[in-house]
Amino acid sequence: MYPEFNGNYAASIITYMQKLYVFSFLLLFSLPLMVRSQIIGSVSGTVTDLKSKAPLEFVNVVLKSQSDHTVKGHEVTGADGSYTFKSIPEGSYYIQASYIGYDDTRTVLFVINSQYKNSRQHIALDNSKSTLKEVSINSKKAVYVNSIDKKVYHVDQDIMAKSGSASEVLQNVPLVQVDIDGNVSLRNSAVTILINGKISPLMGKNAAAVLQQLPANSIERIEVITNPSAKYKPDGTGGIINIILKKDVKRGLNGTVTGNAGNRERYNAGTSLNYNTGKFNLFGSYSAKQDDRLRTTVNQRLQTDQVTHLQSTYSDFLTAKTRPFSQIASLGFDYTIDPKNSLGLSGNFYQRNLYKDDLTNKRVTSTSGNQVYDRFRKNLEQEKSTSGAFYFEHGFSKEEHKIRLEVNLAHSPETEDNRYTNVFSVPAIADQKDNTLILQTADTRQITLSYENPLSEQIKLEAGYDGQFNTHDMDFSGEAFNQTTQQFIPDIQKTNHFIYNEHVQAVYGTYTQAFQKITMMLGLRGEYSAVNSGLITTGESIPNHYFKVYPTLHFSYKLRENKELQLNYSRRVRRPEADELNPFAEYADPTNIRVGNPRLLPEIINSVEAGYQWRKNGISLMPGIYYRYTMNRFTAITEALNDSVLVTRQQNLANDRAFGADVVIGVNLQDKLVINFTPNIFYNEIDASNLGYSNKKSTVTWTANLNASYSLGLLTALQLNSTYKSARLTPQGRYLPSYVLNLGAKRDVLNKKGSVYLTVSDLFKTQRQEADLQGPYLVQHVKTVSNSRIFYLGFSYSFGVVKKKKDMQFDNGG
Repeated sequence: MYPEFNGNYAASIITYMQKLYVFSFLLLFSLPLMVRSQIIGSVSGTVTDLKSKAPLEFVNVVLKSQSDHTVKGHEVTGADGSYTFKSIPEGSYYIQASYIGYDDTRTVLFVINSQYKNSRQHIALDNSKSTLKEVSINSKKAVYVNSIDKKVYHVDQDIMAKSGSASEVLQNVPLVQVDIDGNVSLRNSAVTILINGKISPLMGKNAAAVLQQLPANSIERIEVITNPSAKYKPDGTGGIINIILKKDVKRGLNGTVTGNAGNRERYNAGTSLNYNTGKFNLFGSYSAKQDDRLRTTVNQRLQTDQVTHLQSTYSDFLTAKTRPFSQIASLGFDYTIDPKNSLGLSGNFYQRNLYKDDLTNKRVTSTSGNQVYDRFRKNLEQEKSTSGAFYFEHGFSKEEHKIRLEVNLAHSPETEDNRYTNVFSVPAIADQKDNTLILQTADTRQITLSYENPLSEQIKLEAGYDGQFNTHDMDFSGEAFNQTTQQFIPDIQKTNHFIYNEHVQAVYGTYTQAFQKITMMLGLRGEYSAVNSGLITTGESIPNHYFKVYPTLHFSYKLRENKELQLNYSRRVRRPEADELNPFAEYADPTNIRVGNPRLLPEIINSVEAGYQWRKNGISLMPGIYYRYTMNRFTAITEALNDSVLVTRQQNLANDRAFGADVVIGVNLQDKLVINFTPNIFYNEIDASNLGYSNKKSTVTWTANLNASYSLGLLTALQLNSTYKSARLTPQGRYLPSYVLNLGAKRDVLNKKGSVYLTVSDLFKTQRQEADLQGPYLVQHVKTVSNSRIFYLGFSYSFGVVKKKKDMQFDNGG
């Protein structure tokens, strides 16, 4: 069993959190006695044609909150053009209606309160261009909104989303960082990425590659959850990023096609289709991307022998040319059996083929002799992932009272074939060759059962079971070239087999209660983990079984309609992945080896966050402060194996403390100029005394994200995005600052059904990753730069056909 917190400081933090948690429960059950019930009302009306006054059927009618423009309800009009929204809490709202062939229209603002419990809103739709000019400006929604447990970024307001990938759009999301390799972090800490609220096999080991392929225009919104509630898996130091994909709800046949062409023979294209009969909804999508990447890495190090104190110098210059082709396809359906029961089945397929040519110029000056040679690498990678998901949902008589069963299965094989050749200049010896074949297979099985019950208009209970059963098989085969026989023979040192099994079973419960001005969500999640690292090559097995409890607390207090305070707490975990545990080395570079650590402990994180939200006249402020205490934080430690080889592996720090503050500043000037600016500053202190470093290290780090867009009339918009990251701390050194600037422009055409856009990422070619390592026997500097300045010219077109009523009927017969 893994150790828990130790030390007086950590114990005091836990004791304080326990007292806060108990107090919150007592407060939760006492406040209902002191506050009155929330006012509930309704709104109804009809939708007609402006000119003929005839009722319109199958119109999409959306109820939205005036404060943050979030959707509070969705209806489709009947044959008489009528619609009704029931059980609406007190507040200010408006209704937006959309229909194929007509211009989107929204109502004036209306209120639901003790005086006006019921509202009637008649909507007249017009298909003339003059009406479009009147309402299109009003329909623009906020890019970034905040709720009790999450922050939401609306991707459809981002021009970069038209041609870019999910990875590129994530760079625009406040609090999120994306490095040169596409790895995503949240507040400079590890993050768990979900797809539609669920763990996805695509977001495993190669999540960065998948995010670079996933088309951004398939994403509806991105939810940033820094302190997730207990219903979410508690993995990730920084929290969760939940990517919500688009799902068209309009009836009939609707779809979108996109195409983009970039510099250096980069192309991507995609399409999504949706056919909705009312009871049966069929959906599918396909996208393909041809990429081109050129990367250079300079690695210089000075190594001192611990016994003789003689020094050796090493210089590597790597040029890597990569051309990946990837494709993603999905197909599924939802079927409404009756008003209380529905089910769905869907499947996803992902494939990525990558061709890579590397050339490393190596120069070595050491006591054992000088070497100058070129190391060539020919690499072919093939990766696939096939997954399927099934759900069944039953609704009870009470609205939003439901139970849902979900089953997800995934199979992800991967092949990596490496061919190496060393061509020597000094000394003048024959060429050396070696090969490595890596076969990996990941199998994921997940079953979840969730239950939701609104006990009253102010109280909601959620509970469930979440079981995840994962297996990762890693089989490495190495070959060395025999100069005598001129044949390849097995290399025992580079041949190994590792199997990692992880079973995590959890039960959770959350309790939410809303009062007049106060909303509180309390949660508790218990998890039993059974982990086994199987070193098949050596016949060794390292099991680990443990049970842990993860409490959560979310508290909000509404001072006024436009002002709100928030306080959140969660206990989280970051579990090591299979490649971080695999002790067998991968010899891509024999002088710089990376190995896993099968005895790596999971990180345990306690996170507290307080925030404030203020909105008025198009300006919003969302400042927040946060504190994280991490036990057993992962860190990469590099050590000398001998006078020519370095070994890097993950180790556990004793502890890590981070205290930070950030603010999301939003400005909307008459829907023409929209600015979101997010500076973040935090103090980080690490204790690596358990690894032989006597002194604690601390630093102050800051990041800033600027996202601005400007509308030139009704059809044209410009966008600028910029991100800066200052130096970041490691036990042996630091990462140097980095900066990037992106631009985009969009022009709507074909009555706003189509769009033409131009984007450029990393305009000034400043994106890079640079690190310094300082130690008593090792000094190293590594700098990586890629061809990240990418131009894209693209086009997208949306189409749709609304079926007549007789075509909308669904036959239940066989």
